[in-house]
Amino acid sequence: MKLSDTPLLKNIIESAPIGSCILDVNDFAVELCNDRFSEFSGMSKETLAGKSIFDIFADQYTFDRKIISNVIKSKETIYADEVSMIFTDYSKDKDINVTFIYAPVLDDNGQISKIAIWAMENAAESKEQKIAEEKTASECERERTNAILNQIPAGIAVLSGKKLIFELVNPVYQSLVPERELLGRPFVEALPELQDSEINRALNKVYQEGVSLNFSDQLVPLSVLEHGALEERYFTFTFVPRFNSEGVVDGVFIISFEVTHIVDNQINLDQANNNLNQIINMLPASVVVIRHDELIVEMINDANLAYWKKTRDEVIGRPFLEILPDLADQPFASQLRSVMHTGEIIDIKESPVLFVEPDGMIRETFVDYTYQPLTGLDGKRDGVLVMSFEITDRIRAKKQLEKYADQLSMANHQLSELNNKLSKSESRFKYVFHEAPVAIGLLQGRDLVIESANNKILELWGKTDSIIGITLEEALPEIKDQPFLGLLDNVFSTGKPFYANEIKAMLMHEQELKEIFFNVVYQPIANTNGNIADILVVAVDVTEQVNARKLVEKSEAYFKMLADLIPAKISNALPNGEVTFFNKRWLEYSGMSFENLRDFGYQQMIHPDELEHFQSGLAEAAATGVAHVSEMRFKNKEGKFIWHLNIASPILDDNGAITMWIGSTTDIQWLKEEEQRKNDFIGMVSHELKTPLTSVNTYLQLLLKKAENTEDRFQKQAYVQSLKQIRHMTEMINGFLDVSRLESAKLHIEKADFEISALFTEVSIDYQLQYSTHEIIVDPAPTTTINADRAKIAQVLNNMVSNAVKYSEVGSRIDIFFERAGKNIRSIVKDRGMGIQPENLKKLFERYYRVEQDNKIAGFGIGLYLSAEIIKAHGGEIWAESSLGKGSTFYFELPALR
Repeated sequence: MKLSDTPLLKNIIESAPIGSCILDVNDFAVELCNDRFSEFSGMSKETLAGKSIFDIFADQYTFDRKIISNVIKSKETIYADEVSMIFTDYSKDKDINVTFIYAPVLDDNGQISKIAIWAMENAAESKEQKIAEEKTASECERERTNAILNQIPAGIAVLSGKKLIFELVNPVYQSLVPERELLGRPFVEALPELQDSEINRALNKVYQEGVSLNFSDQLVPLSVLEHGALEERYFTFTFVPRFNSEGVVDGVFIISFEVTHIVDNQINLDQANNNLNQIINMLPASVVVIRHDELIVEMINDANLAYWKKTRDEVIGRPFLEILPDLADQPFASQLRSVMHTGEIIDIKESPVLFVEPDGMIRETFVDYTYQPLTGLDGKRDGVLVMSFEITDRIRAKKQLEKYADQLSMANHQLSELNNKLSKSESRFKYVFHEAPVAIGLLQGRDLVIESANNKILELWGKTDSIIGITLEEALPEIKDQPFLGLLDNVFSTGKPFYANEIKAMLMHEQELKEIFFNVVYQPIANTNGNIADILVVAVDVTEQVNARKLVEKSEAYFKMLADLIPAKISNALPNGEVTFFNKRWLEYSGMSFENLRDFGYQQMIHPDELEHFQSGLAEAAATGVAHVSEMRFKNKEGKFIWHLNIASPILDDNGAITMWIGSTTDIQWLKEEEQRKNDFIGMVSHELKTPLTSVNTYLQLLLKKAENTEDRFQKQAYVQSLKQIRHMTEMINGFLDVSRLESAKLHIEKADFEISALFTEVSIDYQLQYSTHEIIVDPAPTTTINADRAKIAQVLNNMVSNAVKYSEVGSRIDIFFERAGKNIRSIVKDRGMGIQPENLKKLFERYYRVEQDNKIAGFGIGLYLSAEIIKAHGGEIWAESSLGKGSTFYFELPALR
């Protein structure tokens, strides 16, 4: 903030008899100066404003930057040496001696925010005379300042010295405590009630630290008389330190305003607003105040919030149509603006209001409402007071009564003409009463005389209308030892309604006690004097509902009994996963109680390696509604993990929502052991078969080499074909070994970075020699590095090419090529063979599956299965496309590194 914005300080600077100037500490520009300083500089104050002090006296005197720097560093006042200057007075130049004084101006945090410069003209007097004159001038200036302070309309006081003695009190300040003597007395002596107050501590802080402090709307217990009763009064204070000529604090300026009446007015206003809000909320009508063309909601009562189904935070300060956009096509917004523009009151009766509920349904209501114009403080219309009464129930009742009236009119036109309006209403009421879909009866007085009973309650009680006019105990003697008479008497005594659901009663129906369940309300009805006169009985027969639930409970008990008998482990859970049942097999297997198994045992029994997969499988089952089937290990009570087939089935209702979970867990440890024995057998047999095949292959190669030196072509061809059959048998044995390893999770993948183009260059040569019966075309592969098992990827290619050769005619063409697919490298093998039927495509990569299109083609259906598993282990994808009679194309993709 600029000091020029503070009128009091600006007035003090202007009135000073010496040259005074205030600099901004950041750029040393003149922020405020008086006429005397302007005369020393030879420039007007307007020219000086905003100009750097180092540029002002450049021709006469160079300001010492070092001195100003020391003032900033030390935060102390510095007197510069006397300098000679040329002073122009009445167009005459004269030599003068000037002393410049530099003083820091601190902010509330004790940091330098301004620099004050005083320029004093020195005569040829002695130093003592100078000091005396300075003192005299200072005293004159202080008197002058005091005179100015006395004229200021604010409460001004000057406290002097460490004891903070009242040196000056202007009339306004004295008027705050008119009956008390202040001048010449220390602050805490003149105002002893403030000795331990925050005000006294703040004054001492200002005096000791030289910082200014402000207080707004401060509560000050203060008495007009010195020892009078304290009154709660509110003040706004500013405490400013006063510095002497040496820059030392020697007093404190107090600038104060009493704001008690303002605070009281605000409190009264708040109380008035609170009273207004209470009154508005007590009104039976819905009330809302809407302002301006934007239709901003300014005030609303609880009744209106309940009608709109909104909270106060959702409404206050927001536009009407933003709060209720579903009313945009209804007339209310235009009517509100019309009232504001024309000033005419709008009064509407039985207006329909349509709201769109969160579920999309339309809520139809009816209201009587009045729009009255409101004016602002400027007297202009800028708002509308809306008062409305929801009459939906009345309108619906009216429509229902009109409907019943029409029916009664058609049934008995002559009676409707004779009866007056009252009798019509009574007839309609009785009609509604007797034809209501729930049981209703009216019991009169403490004796509970049956005054009215509709058909439903007579049916429920098993009685006819002959019981009208007698007591309930006489009409239903069978309830004497049941709780109902006591409950009704308690309602009559306390005046509080009674509610019960599925309460049981034994009632006589056709000479036989019948068990009946019903939901009931006993509602007390007061007369005009406020005393309970009648009890309205409303009941709904829920016997079928209760019996159905009991059947369900019985079925659940039967289910639990069956679940305990079957050999599988059965569990049942709620939709949120909370287990409600473990059968006997689970408890025996775990060795735990139901509570322990439910609370923490089940998760702990699952093998850690299967837990994450099981949890993700449950989440997928919940999302799809399809049972999750998995093979898992569970720990038995001996601590051993046993393999189980676990099925977690979500049970869905008609809307597809999960109503419960049923778990079935079957021990398959024996199956796993059998599978292991099978794999061990396959591995042993395959190994035993490979040993003689290796020997036969060696002998055949030697025989072929010898046969090449003869001219017996049949012999050569026989050896070549024999070697092919040996190689084919070896491939089948290796395939069985790989399947066995895969099933036992021992198929090892050794990944390394390699160029796929180099691999395909090598295998293309082998294919052309190995499959000389077909035209093998291999396009050059792009230079791409992958991270994979080189031998396994070669095996996948071999399987694809081998299948292409098997299922295509001799001499046909087989293309092997590659392409980039995003970040992947795609390998493609295309033949022109017999093709595959569409229904067989999805089964190609299943274990032991073969396309039965030519029984002459050998194989066991494990090559493509192994290929798919290898590609899957590399994070890739494999698939096939085919046209029957035209050929097939096989693909696999792997992620490329570069």
